[in-house]
Amino acid sequence: MSALLPVAVLSATLVALFGIVLPLLLLGPVLASRTRPQPQQLMFAVVLLIPTVLIGSGFMAWWAIDWLRRYDVPAPELVGVSLVASAVIGLMAPLRLPGGNGPFWLKPLLGLASGVLVPMSIIWSIDAGLHEVAAVGIGVLVLAALVVLFRLVAKPLADRRQAKQSRNSVRRFEGQLVDVTDAAWRLSSARGDANRIVLTYSGESGGKAVGATLMLKRDMEWVPKAKENESAVFELAKGLNGQPTEAVLAQKQLGSPATLTMRIPGTTILSIRETVADSLSWVEFIGKLELTEADDLLKRQFPEEAGKAK
Repeated sequence: MSALLPVAVLSATLVALFGIVLPLLLLGPVLASRTRPQPQQLMFAVVLLIPTVLIGSGFMAWWAIDWLRRYDVPAPELVGVSLVASAVIGLMAPLRLPGGNGPFWLKPLLGLASGVLVPMSIIWSIDAGLHEVAAVGIGVLVLAALVVLFRLVAKPLADRRQAKQSRNSVRRFEGQLVDVTDAAWRLSSARGDANRIVLTYSGESGGKAVGATLMLKRDMEWVPKAKENESAVFELAKGLNGQPTEAVLAQKQLGSPATLTMRIPGTTILSIRETVADSLSWVEFIGKLELTEADDLLKRQFPEEAGKAK
């Protein structure tokens, strides 16, 4: 057990540096900007991150080996390298979170758990008389089990977080809300503020999985305008209020997803974007839409939460 203290301290230091400090230094200025990050900025941060992690891992491994030797840990070189490798793998392992909405502490916790349990399992295996190769095999199995366990735990946490975010965004929006009433469609996520909200739906059409993104925005000045080779204005025989209305169908190029924009009652404009090109029948999909209030939308899309509230 004397090896547990240096292993825990080394793992916590590595996770703090690579999982928190380094991403904040490289991505913090980009994410803190009010403008949307450009792909080139994110690519540059990633390009810097990879060699920094590799070089830093080398120094951390050297420090770990030197420190473990002072505690008479068996096979300090093997344990030190496995500690650094398992912690980095834990930080980088994809957890397959829906929409990337997992708690921010989940990845650092996986990195810390991997950095502690994997080298300790190797130490205990060697102390039990196993060969170093067999001990490494046990360490790999422990790492795989941790990743699988965290994936199982992460999904319900991410779903709960995403549902909470969606409910808060729906209640915050001050414009006219719209919902898809077809039972085959469900709200996947909702993000926005008082003046703008993006509702992402997933559903089925013709036996195939399809999706649509609805953006609702408060805008007094919007008027239907056509752009040459990009968009066209046409009249819908029946809008959401039951009256004919003008809409703009935009498509930057053939084969790309199209966007339909129109004004709905009040000061709100509605933009519908298909996730896959030519996957929606616009007239049919608009027929599934209904003007609604926040409470009604939440009761339909999150009935289990409505039941708890009662």
